[in-house]
Amino acid sequence: MTDRSSAPAPATPLLCARKDGSHSIRELPGGPVLGVVPDPEYGEETFTLDEDSALVMVTDGVVEGPGLTLDAGLERAGTLAGAALHDGLNAEQIADRVLDAAVAVDHLDDVAVLVIRRT
Repeated sequence: MTDRSSAPAPATPLLCARKDGSHSIRELPGGPVLGVVPDPEYGEETFTLDEDSALVMVTDGVVEGPGLTLDAGLERAGTLAGAALHDGLNAEQIADRVLDAAVAVDHLDDVAVLVIRRT
């Protein structure tokens, strides 16, 4: 057997969208890619989701791709989610708006969006 080492996989940051249309980006600690290391340990973080806000979790394929940096993609997705929340859209509609933007720029990677909305 050959010894191997690896660096932690970075987690795609979370987006917190608010009813006023604003958003913030929350960085989380990374860890090993799922299924690669037996019995990995991952850090936990607890925070409060304010009333009339939404937590938006995305895969990197939604916010990063050819011609789109991670920072620019996160900013775009956060802006879209904040505007959708401001427009009164539900969680599924917010996710659709973010996904539609990813598809529009021909992303080649897998895409997934999960929205948890607190009303």
